Amino acid sequence: MKNRKPLIIAALTAACCAMSICALSTIFGLGFLGESELPLYEFEQVPSSYEGYLRTTLTSGNTVYVMDYEEYALLAATSAPTEMIGRFPVTIGSSGLYAIPGQDPSAYVLEFDPMYQQVYRNINHPPFDWLNADFQKLQVMFPAANPKETEDAKVINNVHTTLMGAAIMVVPFQLDGNYSGYENYTALLFSDELPGLVYAAGLHIAPDGSVYLAESIVSNIWHPAGITFRDWLRDE
Repeated sequence: MKNRKPLIIAALTAACCAMSICALSTIFGLGFLGESELPLYEFEQVPSSYEGYLRTTLTSGNTVYVMDYEEYALLAATSAPTEMIGRFPVTIGSSGLYAIPGQDPSAYVLEFDPMYQQVYRNINHPPFDWLNADFQKLQVMFPAANPKETEDAKVINNVHTTLMGAAIMVVPFQLDGNYSGYENYTALLFSDELPGLVYAAGLHIAPDGSVYLAESIVSNIWHPAGITFRDWLRDE
């Protein structure tokens, strides 16, 4: 009997380990199974009709999402989406296609990766008409300081009308928006017409203090900022 006791303990230990492994396999297996049931999207990238830009499409069956010139100015308001609605041929960790809170997938979705995010538009949904949109809030993002924001309609309208005006400066195109020799920032415009998303304009400051605004953070067509916005930006 003394000799059988260690064998019984070893058998019970092995049984517990086996049950634990089965439980973990079931949990993670169901997770992988659920993810594998999501639509698989194929990625294609070609030159855009807008010089210097790329046109990217995600396609699954009859569903097609596009990121082109108009979508370069759109960012998701949330940095941590939770509802995955699609996967890619190579999906690592939490990367995949996600629903955007506030947006129906028939309009906009988010390609999410822990290192980057991209907003895509359903090809059956019209591009965001920022020219005729009403914006309620402006927020300027600084990498080493707190954002500066306002709901002052005069400041917001000054930015909006500036972006619609005639540009007087065209610089060599940089797809990443990092224009050498300038301080490069992002001016976020919030609209009730664009729930869950923000319109991201480019903000560039020259060494001499001149301030320029651009239709998107990557656009190389710049407009001199209006005095109302410049005064607000410089006001401590």
